Amino acid sequence: MRTSRLHGAVRYVAILLGGLVMATPLLFMVTSSLKSGAEVNAFPPKLLPDTPIWENFAEAWRYLTPQVIANTFIFSLGIIGLQLLLSLPAAFALAKIPFKWSAAILGILVVPMMIPGNLTLIPLFVITFQLGWLNTYAGLIVPMAAQCAFAILLFRQFFASLPTGLIEAARIDGAGWGRVLTSIALPLARPALATFCSISFLTAWNMYIWPQVIAPNPANRVINVALAPLAGGENSTISPSVGLAGGVIAMLPVLIVFIVFQKWYLKGIAGTGLE
Repeated sequence: MRTSRLHGAVRYVAILLGGLVMATPLLFMVTSSLKSGAEVNAFPPKLLPDTPIWENFAEAWRYLTPQVIANTFIFSLGIIGLQLLLSLPAAFALAKIPFKWSAAILGILVVPMMIPGNLTLIPLFVITFQLGWLNTYAGLIVPMAAQCAFAILLFRQFFASLPTGLIEAARIDGAGWGRVLTSIALPLARPALATFCSISFLTAWNMYIWPQVIAPNPANRVINVALAPLAGGENSTISPSVGLAGGVIAMLPVLIVFIVFQKWYLKGIAGTGLE
C-alpha cells in the first residue's frame, strides 16, 4: 500500500514539474507583456515587471482591431464549416457504405498529406487569381477548406469503429444513408468532432503565409498578418512588450476554444467514440 502511494505521489510530482516547465514560456509571455522594453531585454531576465504597464495592450489593440479579429474568426470558422461539410459524408461513405475502389480512394487521400504545403502555394495562388478571388473571403477560405484529407481520414477511422449492427438496424427500419449519418453517426461522433474542430481552429487561427499572400488588403487582414509589424527587428520602433501583448490577445480565443471543448477533445484523443 505504501509503495503504491509513493508511486502515485511521484507520478503527480512528475506531472506537476512537467506542466510547470511547459507553462514557463507562456507565463513569461504574459508577464513580459506588462513590462517595459528595457525590462524585456534585461539580462538576467525577470519573471515579473516592476510596474505593470497596461498601456501595452492598448497599443497592441491599435494593430489587432475588431475588424482583424472578426476576419480571423470568419476565416477559421469558414474553413471548419466547409471541411465538415465535405469530409463527414465522404468519411462515412468510406467507412460504412460498401462500393468498388473504396480502398484505392482511401490510399489516394494519404498522398496530399505527404506533400509540403509550400509546393502547392504557387499553383493555389494562380488558380485563386484566375478565379478573381484575391482579397476576398472566398479566396482565403475555399482553397484551405479543400485540403480536408486529414479530416476525412480522422472521421473515417471513427465511423469504422461504430457497430455494424447499429447501422444495419437503422437500414432495416427504412433509414436512408443520409438519415443514418445525421441521426445515428453524428450524435455519437462528438469526441471526434471536438478533436477535429479544436485542431482545425488552431491551425487556421495560426496561418500566416496564405492570408498574407492572398489577402494583403487591410480590410481582409487576419490576426497573424496584423501581428507581423509587432514582431520587432533591428530598426523597429515598437517595444517588444507591445508585440508580446498582441500575442496574449491572439492567444485568448484559442485558449477559450480549448477550455470549452476540453472534455470532448480528451475523449477524442483517448479514442473513445462511444459513451
